[in-house]
Amino acid sequence: MKRKTEKSSLVRLVDDDLDLLEGLTYMLEEEGWKVRTYPNAESFLELDDSDTPGCIVLDYIMPRITGVELQQMLEKRGFKQPVLFLTAHADLDMAISVFRKGAENLLKKPVDPDEFLEAIQKAVERDRRQRENKQSAGRYAALSEREREVIRLVSEGLMNNQIAERLGLSERTVESHRFHAYQKIGVSTAKELKKFLEEVN
Repeated sequence: MKRKTEKSSLVRLVDDDLDLLEGLTYMLEEEGWKVRTYPNAESFLELDDSDTPGCIVLDYIMPRITGVELQQMLEKRGFKQPVLFLTAHADLDMAISVFRKGAENLLKKPVDPDEFLEAIQKAVERDRRQRENKQSAGRYAALSEREREVIRLVSEGLMNNQIAERLGLSERTVESHRFHAYQKIGVSTAKELKKFLEEVN
């Protein structure tokens, strides 16, 4: 059964095993994922784009630049997508090491198809949430201090006249602040506002 995929998301596979790349690509594309493959770390660094959402799957052991070394380089270059590792030699020390460095998952080769697809789904979903939260934080930062006060009280269930009394403003002024705040953050209802504030707090 096909899983839900994010149309704008890209799964990057970086591995020097070309047969594995071909097999994983076929599996992912059958599930509706967009995939891009790289046979080594150098080609990934040269060709990939840090702005494209999705996730990155790295072979733990590769010639010249290892997966862990590439992960550290990506962090310095501003890649924020979740990183998953594949390895034929997983052990506890390795798992502790990659998770401490921020890896999303560590999967052992030969990878179980269902486990792999589930891990990809979770990683891409986390990337989506992180990007949405970042966008929400940017919109929230554009509000004036008064607009933030007003929408905070709206989220607590207060009516415009109650907010006006609480802040010592006219009801018309409160309505104006509320209207402009809603426009800036892209919400139209109190329910949407509450969800937005949960994302930024």
